[in-house]
Amino acid sequence: MWGTEPELLVVLEGAGRADGPLATLAEFGPVTSQLPPRLALLAVPASRAAELGACAGVRGVFVDGVPPALRETLSPAEALFVDGWLARRSAKDRPAEGLPWDAPGASPPDPPPGSVVG
Repeated sequence: MWGTEPELLVVLEGAGRADGPLATLAEFGPVTSQLPPRLALLAVPASRAAELGACAGVRGVFVDGVPPALRETLSPAEALFVDGWLARRSAKDRPAEGLPWDAPGASPPDPPPGSVVG
């Protein structure tokens, strides 16, 4: 996510409707992903978390993680969604980031399947 806002995780109360809280989140900023009826990711500044949290139907807005008590209420699919959000936020170990593929010590990419390597 180069040059974009960090994503906030928004957890909504119970089942929502198409015209309910999930539909109104886009007023705050881009909804980058959602798992209806309760979860959405918004690319908005963390400073707007309290404003989002004050909206009707919003159970919580999270910047860095989810409290264990709330995590226990998530379905397996919702827990996977949250784990994916957390994984996207974690630091990656990419020692060759930004280097050409043929830099000293780097390996070239694998050839396409079926190609003949000279």
